[in-house]
Amino acid sequence: MRVRRGIDRILLGLAVLALGTTAAAALSGAIFVHDPSPVVKCDGRYYVFGTGPGIPILVSDNGFTWRRDGRVFNSIPASVRTLSPKNNGVDVWAPQVIPLNGEYYLYYAVSSWGSFVSVIGLATNPTLNPNDPRYKWTNRGPVVNSVAGEDLNAIDPGVLLAPNGKLWLSYGSYHGNIQLVQLNPRTGLRISPHSKISIIASHSEASDIIYHGGYYYLFVNHGSCCRGPGSTYNIRVGRSRKVTGPYLDKAGVNMAHGGGSLFLGSGGRFIGPGQFGLWNDDGVQKFSCHFEADLDRGGRPVLAIRPLLWTAAGWPKAGHNVAQGVYQVRAWRTGTVLTIAQNAVSGSVPSGVRLADYRVRSKQKWTIAPVGGGYYRIAAGQGNLALTAASGGSVQAEPFTGAEAQLWKLDELTNGNYRIQSKATRSVLSLTGAWQRPALALQAFTGQNTQWWQIVAP
Repeated sequence: MRVRRGIDRILLGLAVLALGTTAAAALSGAIFVHDPSPVVKCDGRYYVFGTGPGIPILVSDNGFTWRRDGRVFNSIPASVRTLSPKNNGVDVWAPQVIPLNGEYYLYYAVSSWGSFVSVIGLATNPTLNPNDPRYKWTNRGPVVNSVAGEDLNAIDPGVLLAPNGKLWLSYGSYHGNIQLVQLNPRTGLRISPHSKISIIASHSEASDIIYHGGYYYLFVNHGSCCRGPGSTYNIRVGRSRKVTGPYLDKAGVNMAHGGGSLFLGSGGRFIGPGQFGLWNDDGVQKFSCHFEADLDRGGRPVLAIRPLLWTAAGWPKAGHNVAQGVYQVRAWRTGTVLTIAQNAVSGSVPSGVRLADYRVRSKQKWTIAPVGGGYYRIAAGQGNLALTAASGGSVQAEPFTGAEAQLWKLDELTNGNYRIQSKATRSVLSLTGAWQRPALALQAFTGQNTQWWQIVAP
């Protein structure tokens, strides 16, 4: 078992080398956003809220191609803006959204540059679909605020609904500390005006807490924002058995004393990641963030969505989206690779697909390329025979036409392996039969290791 685990670590290391830093490669359209909320789904569409006048809204039909879709309100509600009088009445920072009580609770910060007189407000809506006749944002008023002379800046809300049903709000910035207060899960407001406050981090901002495997994980931003390619933002993390802390990093340093282990930093064209948000997408954990600058898009801030992985020691790790290239597609359970039955990788005659030991043959190397909307073409070698969902839940290689049966979604699972899902059937590539000589089939996703695939350099 130790040998097998060692091999797995080597293969996954090769996978990382092959995949590279492709954080936003799968996203397209209107992805320019700062301080994005976590992705949330409503009526089959995906929504993200961002910093800007009236809280701009991004929407997507598939989670990959995004467009602008208006804003939450034209002016900040008076009951909220009164607590931050230097605000211009429209600019809102770092919104967070959470489904709760059959509605969507939207928390947002109101402040102004150079002032720490800030407030976090709450608005609710029974739907995010603007075509629904019920669509209406209702002001629920202020939740917390900071006043002149206070060692606090009440911005950057992060909201957690804990497993025990308690609701929590983290907030704050470099001016002062990151604080945590309990909210009333029925109203979404603070349980009382002077309820207990826990200090959970310092020297940071953009806090967010998630729960996993018996721990609470606190994500924050370190570094500077809002300087384009000169930004130094990076995402740090620590964990605690209690939601109120203390949150310790991998070295045991308390985040309230400035600790935090690196979760994600700059890489390649993407500079300054920040604003972690958890997204559970059809059985796969992902996270959203923004990069302060995409050097291939004029240095503008962009939305990014990447897989969320977990190490054996229980620490979160940023996964990678698959970049275009040539790979082996290896079954985790058997170590064998996808192989087309015939020798030629081009032609007009379909071929069967099977598993075989890797022999460095062209028919065992697959060219994986994005085709839009988050889907990929998987073709044998440099040829035109592409992996195809066939009748009866089988797979074969057929000349590529762009049909839905030849489009595949590649989701990195929390353990670093991949799920290969057909667009046409929504079933996933699986091993069936005796483990010594398994066959290939398309089946409903269960998460078992017969559905784990490693996409590694040939």
